[in-house]
Amino acid sequence: MSEKRTTFIDHLEELRKRILYSVAGVGIFAIVGFFFAKKFLSIIIQRASLGTTYFFAPAEAFITQIKVALFLGVVISFPFLLYQTWTFIGPGLTKSERKISLSYIGSGLVLFAVGISFGYYILIPFGLKFLLSFGSEAIQPLMNIGKYINFFLWCLLGSGLLFQLPLLIFFLMRLGILDVDTVRRHRAEAIVAILVLCAVVTPTGDFFTLLLLSVPLLILFELSILAARLSKKS
Repeated sequence: MSEKRTTFIDHLEELRKRILYSVAGVGIFAIVGFFFAKKFLSIIIQRASLGTTYFFAPAEAFITQIKVALFLGVVISFPFLLYQTWTFIGPGLTKSERKISLSYIGSGLVLFAVGISFGYYILIPFGLKFLLSFGSEAIQPLMNIGKYINFFLWCLLGSGLLFQLPLLIFFLMRLGILDVDTVRRHRAEAIVAILVLCAVVTPTGDFFTLLLLSVPLLILFELSILAARLSKKS
């Protein structure tokens, strides 16, 4: 009992250390990102062709720049966050499992970049175009910078993180934690779960934006099942 308790405490201490390292990494990169936040904010506003945006409270412009800096901190430190995650779970894996998991770190970075790019080039422009199309001569948008930046950053970060989901499922199937045939039999439940996750992450909650985000995820999900089946056969 003493040995088990010590081992459990050691795991908690290791988890605490990795979380502190991750928070420190995000914080350091966020401080650096704060000096580029204003320029990045201008790029964001130009991307949506909003013209002039407005803030309705004295501190809102400053808080908006802090949000942008935190976003830049998370994005830039994402490889470091993946490394901290692997460092925590790596000792608990076998040699073959560690070899498999290491190969997924690079794939996770690629999918994160693809998710961010998808949000920037497809989800945000088409989502905004759809939402703003409900305006009229009597109903004109007065874009608040705080509301807009929440929409923009959640779309980018949500897309980047959600694009990790199919890779995680494939990784669990490769390790044998999830069975390929079981996942195929419960495909309908998995699709519903993906749609719910997309609805939670999507800042607006409208059907069009949900559809834009969920379709590529469902395609990646099917590809992960196919790749796991081929890997199992080989």
